[in-house]
Amino acid sequence: MLFNYYPIGSQPTPGTPPGLVDPTSQPITLTANTTGIVTGNVINTGGLSFVITACDPFVMQYADGFPLDQVGWGRLTMDNLSQETRLLGLGFQIELLSPYLDQVQSSNAASHVLRTMEQAVIGNNIPGAFGDARSRSVVVISSDDYVAGLAGLLHLHWLLPGYQPDFCAPGGALVFELRQSKISREYLVRVSYTAQTFDQLRNLTPLTLNNPPATVQLLIPGGSKLPTDLDVTFCSFQKLLNEAIGLEYVQNPLTETPPGVLTGVPLS
Repeated sequence: MLFNYYPIGSQPTPGTPPGLVDPTSQPITLTANTTGIVTGNVINTGGLSFVITACDPFVMQYADGFPLDQVGWGRLTMDNLSQETRLLGLGFQIELLSPYLDQVQSSNAASHVLRTMEQAVIGNNIPGAFGDARSRSVVVISSDDYVAGLAGLLHLHWLLPGYQPDFCAPGGALVFELRQSKISREYLVRVSYTAQTFDQLRNLTPLTLNNPPATVQLLIPGGSKLPTDLDVTFCSFQKLLNEAIGLEYVQNPLTETPPGVLTGVPLS
């Protein structure tokens, strides 16, 4: 697999310097990892993992404000930079998003999210939930493996300006909002994906109500009733996520060590 970013008519790249390895020359074979297994690392993708590792820093170079002649050695336009992130999506599809692998690797995280929402609905603390029943906003800092896996369980998809479909952007967030109807008092769930655009990241653009990050509300398959209203009842959301979670892959919340929590953080 070789991606050529040179303009038509330009000279090909010189040979690989001594002592270095061209990642695109490595065979792409799929085998099961047997050691050091973590979420997103069950399948060894061989050469593809080397290619992704080599390409991923280009995104950070652009977002960190590197001069354009230093982003991918000056050979990546914004469009090409976006296109090469498709490799990351391919990696997720292979390593994480097939139904069985996703259920095995994402059920425990999904269980925590669902318990946190259930806790807010009933108003009492429950084991395995983040924060407590008084929490009004819960932020879980995690890797894109968990974001992609959780989205995969619910078959969620998004597309933001400048990014490839379902790309987990730097600093992006999968957001679950629990709302309550003023009329019926019924709880509703709204899911969205939000992230700064590439240029907002690069330019350190202050985010305001007039200049917000890119955000899109997501369709929850099986839960939305009207094409013009993507909110779903909490009962429907709870049912869908419970059906997606494999309980055999969920650690008993009474025996697990809860993640570290920061409390008392001001919102402004």
